[in-house]
Amino acid sequence: MTGGGGKQRINGETIAGIALVFMACLFLWAGTQNEVWASIVLADYLILAFGVGFIIVGVMAIRRTNNPHSERTSYY
Repeated sequence: MTGGGGKQRINGETIAGIALVFMACLFLWAGTQNEVWASIVLADYLILAFGVGFIIVGVMAIRRTNNPHSERTSYY
């Protein structure tokens, strides 16, 4: 996925996490403008938590992918 054989910088989990965080921020802003959106603020925070979780999983996967095989710790 890197194209030129370099290190991977972003993956699908990170992109999905950024999109969810952006969407949750928009929904939270909409909650300040409209009382119907304000009634589901708890769901907006849940979407935000999922977005942050996806970003964390994506960053962990990128770090694992970019480490050379010799630097990995093996516990077998």
